[in-house]
Amino acid sequence: MRKCLTGSLLLLLLLFRIPISAFAAEAAGVDIPVVIDGGGTAYMIPEVNSPLPTENTLRVDNGRTGHFYINFTETGEYHYTISSASSRTEGSAMSDESFRLTVTVMEKKDGALSAAAVIDNNQTAEKTDLVRFRKIPAPPSQPNSETPPSEPSSGTTPSEPSSGTTPSGPSSGTAPSGPSSGTAPSGPSATSPSSGTPKTGDESHLTRYLLLSVAASAGLFGLALLYTVNTNKLVREERL
Repeated sequence: MRKCLTGSLLLLLLLFRIPISAFAAEAAGVDIPVVIDGGGTAYMIPEVNSPLPTENTLRVDNGRTGHFYINFTETGEYHYTISSASSRTEGSAMSDESFRLTVTVMEKKDGALSAAAVIDNNQTAEKTDLVRFRKIPAPPSQPNSETPPSEPSSGTTPSEPSSGTTPSGPSSGTAPSGPSSGTAPSGPSATSPSSGTPKTGDESHLTRYLLLSVAASAGLFGLALLYTVNTNKLVREERL
């Protein structure tokens, strides 16, 4: 029994020796005001190890101010990106601005936490106390440029109506057709037979005919010679 009482007293003494600031530390919070010209939706995206806001999507009406709330329970430096999405309105469009939020959480002497927020415009690198998304004038729509009529190419001339049945001539810029450079004009071939000899399409037939003609002529000459010799012989015999 005495050992139990002694242990309880020691435990109470240890608890009372713990610094009171550890129990008194309270969460620190930041309030980020947001304005959207014409109304729209803002988004807060935390970076790694940064606490989440109570709501990361904020709907802001035109002429009103919305707020992002973030609570911190530990010291450190935390970063966030705030952007907006808004529909276009006639004659204006939402700018492409975004903001970087840096929150530094420190512990005060009494053990409480304090948070300090710094807002930077990512486009202008300026510091601001308010996240405001502005509308900018939309560029005027340009009328569709009419396509000019096509012009004839430099090598051709526009066609003209023909009078009667006049044959069409070569277009200006187009040279009359003729033999190409390096090619001689067509004419009788150097190996073709004379104009009086019909072309048979095969020279072997012509050679054959010539040989037959020579043979026939030789035969006739031989017969004539033989006839002459025999005739002279008969005449001599009769005279004897």
